[in-house]
Amino acid sequence: MQEDYMRNGFRVIDGDGHMQEPMDIWDKYTESAYSDRVPKVVGHVGKTLFKYAPCEAFPEGSMQPRPESVFADCEDRYGDAFRSWWSLPTRLAHMDDEGVDIQVGFQTNGNAAISQNITDPDLQSALCRAYNDWATDFCRDSGRRVQAIGLISLLDVGQGIEEIRRIANRREIAAINIPDSAAEQRQWSSEEFDGLWSTLADQGLPACFHGGSAQTRLFRSLQGPLASVSHAIGFPLDAMVSMGIMMFGSAMERHPNLRFGFYESNAGWLPFWLSRMDDHAVGRQGRFMYGSSLPLKPSEYFRRQCSLACDTDEGTLPFVAEFMDGDNLVFNTDYPHPDAPFPGSVEGILSRPLKDEHKRKILWDNSVNLYGERLIAA
Repeated sequence: MQEDYMRNGFRVIDGDGHMQEPMDIWDKYTESAYSDRVPKVVGHVGKTLFKYAPCEAFPEGSMQPRPESVFADCEDRYGDAFRSWWSLPTRLAHMDDEGVDIQVGFQTNGNAAISQNITDPDLQSALCRAYNDWATDFCRDSGRRVQAIGLISLLDVGQGIEEIRRIANRREIAAINIPDSAAEQRQWSSEEFDGLWSTLADQGLPACFHGGSAQTRLFRSLQGPLASVSHAIGFPLDAMVSMGIMMFGSAMERHPNLRFGFYESNAGWLPFWLSRMDDHAVGRQGRFMYGSSLPLKPSEYFRRQCSLACDTDEGTLPFVAEFMDGDNLVFNTDYPHPDAPFPGSVEGILSRPLKDEHKRKILWDNSVNLYGERLIAA
């Protein structure tokens, strides 16, 4: 690991940035046997979201539901990174400017690989391999400062496990993405997925849930002028449902050494949700567990093995940080998405009325606890 780029005495891990894939990712990285079935990229919106021609991932073609106005200031804010189509050198330069030592990146257009429209596990697995190989190549020359969240297909759990094992030892891979339970309508706590969770725990890779799917899948009617409503509720709802399923479905009880991350949903709802779930586990509402029980309260599972990403500028952050004593919350920038608090993400959280001890935990310690020592190993 290169020398720390400390900002005001704090080392910084951005636990939830984003990759910006090239438009030829599927053509260049997908195995030739699937070359005629890859997502057909035909354009982009704001150098951020791809447009697609009809294909298996998007049978009617797809243009992400974002108007150009959302991206209107991106060139001014991101400068050379925007103009170079998000090159690694410009990303590293921005990390230096912001004071970010390490950045962990989720997919952006890589979501096409795990489109709900794809029903063939072989195709989906091939697209996940393509994304993971591209992400590995992209991160390789960063000196381990940029690491990726790997993708797997869960249409066939065995193939998903096989892909985890294929990429687990790559120094460029920090964790594995798991689709949100609410939008997928799948209960990841089912014992059919126990092999997946055991494999992740054995490999030291956390399971990471990134919000956003519910916005367009559960709240299709809340678009256009009402998109702010679906955006505001969709992201936290994804995290709440996924978290609750893994707790009440006993997956966290069966896999106590597996770490879980929940992202891009803010953190202000956490005290409410933990309290609400505790009441449904051991309190007055516990009758709705229909005779079953949990050895621990949901809040105890959360403190033991979960992390939640918080935003620099969310109004309730000081309260949540105090409620958690600074634990289990990880810093994120969402870089380089249009709604990221960039520039000024690190300065923003340093300016908040938080204890220095809590800042250190949020900016560094909690991400190391989530991703493991492999994140910062030389």
